[in-house]
Amino acid sequence: MEQFDNYIDFLQAELIKRIKLNPSFSQRAFAKLLGMSPGSLSEIMAGKRKLTYKNALKIASKLGLSKIDTKNFVILLDDTKEEKQKREGFKERQLSDDVFSIISNWYCFAILNLVDCVGFKWGLAWISKRLGISLTEAKDAIERMKRVGLIEQTDEGLRAVDDFVLSPDGVSSQAVRSYHHSILQKAQVALENQPVEEREISGISFAIDPKKLDKMKKDIDDFQRELIDKYCKGKRTEVYHLELALFKLTK
Repeated sequence: MEQFDNYIDFLQAELIKRIKLNPSFSQRAFAKLLGMSPGSLSEIMAGKRKLTYKNALKIASKLGLSKIDTKNFVILLDDTKEEKQKREGFKERQLSDDVFSIISNWYCFAILNLVDCVGFKWGLAWISKRLGISLTEAKDAIERMKRVGLIEQTDEGLRAVDDFVLSPDGVSSQAVRSYHHSILQKAQVALENQPVEEREISGISFAIDPKKLDKMKKDIDDFQRELIDKYCKGKRTEVYHLELALFKLTK
């Protein structure tokens, strides 16, 4: 058994492992495998419900874990930083690189944010029209997010599980690079086609001591969070993307 900081990461890794073997496998199928209701598993994996000792042993048995792995899994029931944050209303969800690779198309994240807009509809035609993507792309994006648990089916219909989704910090995978390539291409199109009143594309060059980069990255991260907290409230009708590009010009 790999080393995990909490049981949510472990369950997410087990789900992704099965999706890689069978792309049609979903969180709902995972819940069935574990002998749990889809709603219960969804709340556990989202940190909204604490995994009990009894259910942990049940999951370990269903997954065929050895005695040592079962013990290590149960140890993960100790209260984690992630769980405390969720109980305190911290709504960001950190994605593993494996999960990110499955939903790395720019429009997956756009759909999750479009949900917060006034008049949102889960219809494929409506989503494809608002984002300028095909019906096939809209359907594929929703199915992918359903498989990893970011969108779930309820009695009332579909719903997005989390408000904000983050890619892994410091990860340099092909999926992350491809995602940012696609976003930068969208920025190029916006530069040519969107009126200046609807966009802000600017930049600044400067000299810096490289030892200060880590601190600067943290300030940039704090700035983005403050921007979201300040402006992403009240009536929302459009989805925007802020792409900050900090890179070296000298050789």
